[in-house]
Amino acid sequence: MKIAISGSKGLIGSSLYDYLAVKLNAEIIAIPRAMLYGKTEDLAEFLDGTDAIIHLSGSPVVSVWTKKRMNILRNSRIVTTKNLYKAVSVMPQKPGLFISTSAVGIYDSTNIHSEDNYFYADDFLGKLCQDWEYESNKMSQLNVRTVIFRFGVVLSNKGGVLNKMIPSFRLGLGAILGNGKQIFPFVHINDLMEAFLHIFINKTSKGVYNLVAPDIKTNSDFAKTLGKCLKRPVLFHVPAILLKIFLKQGATVLLKGQKVIPKRLMNEGFVFKHDTLIKSIKFYFP
Repeated sequence: MKIAISGSKGLIGSSLYDYLAVKLNAEIIAIPRAMLYGKTEDLAEFLDGTDAIIHLSGSPVVSVWTKKRMNILRNSRIVTTKNLYKAVSVMPQKPGLFISTSAVGIYDSTNIHSEDNYFYADDFLGKLCQDWEYESNKMSQLNVRTVIFRFGVVLSNKGGVLNKMIPSFRLGLGAILGNGKQIFPFVHINDLMEAFLHIFINKTSKGVYNLVAPDIKTNSDFAKTLGKCLKRPVLFHVPAILLKIFLKQGATVLLKGQKVIPKRLMNEGFVFKHDTLIKSIKFYFP
C-alpha cells in the first residue's frame, strides 16, 4: 500500500507517518508543501500510484488573527484541498481513499453535537470549516471513498497544546483561560491514530466523523487535571479580555468550546482507550 500525506511534519502527520507504515506495512510519501500550491499536472504525477491520500495541511489556528493571518488560514486549507481535487481528477488511476481533516470548531458553543444532529457556528472558524469540508467532499464525486475527521484538541507530549503547557504548569504557573467554563473537546494522539487505522480497515466507512473522546469536560477541568497529574496547584486565571487583546478574533478558539459526541465511530465499534480526560493526561505521568 502507498499512502501520501500532506502536513507530514506536524504533530499528527509525523505520528501517522510512522504508525501507518508499521500497522499497514505501507510506503508513506510526504507531499511537499510547495507542490500543494503548484501545477496540477506535477501534483498528479507525484501522487501516481497512491492508494490513499491523507490531507493534514493547514496553518495553526491558535494565533493572532489579523486579516493577513486569516487569509493564510483559509488558503492553507481551501486552496490546497482544491488543488488535490484537481490533481486527482486528472489521474487515470485514482486513489481508493481520501481522508481530510476539519475541526469541532465548525459547531456552535451552545448545543450538543453528533454527526447527524448539529448546529454550525456562525463565526470565522465555523465558516472556514464548512468551506473546507465542502471542498473535501468534492473528492467523493470522483468515486473516491472520502472521510472527514473533525478534530478536538489533540493531546500529546510531543507537541500541541499539552506539550506547550507542561513547562508552565510544572513551575506552578498553570492557569485557567477566561472563566474556564468553555468546553474542552479533546482526543489522545494514540486514539487518533487508531481511528485513522479504523478507517483503512473498515472499507465501508465514509463521510464525517467527530474525532473526540466521549468525555465532555471544561477548560477548568483540563487545567485542574493537568495540575493534579503534575502535583502542582492551579491558582491563576487568564482574563478573557487579555486573550482578546493579544490574539484578536483568534481568542475565540480558546474561549469557546463545543460539546461533541463521537457517535459514528462508537456506532462502528471503535473503542477509545483514552476515553476520559484523566486517562489521557495521566498516560504521560504514570
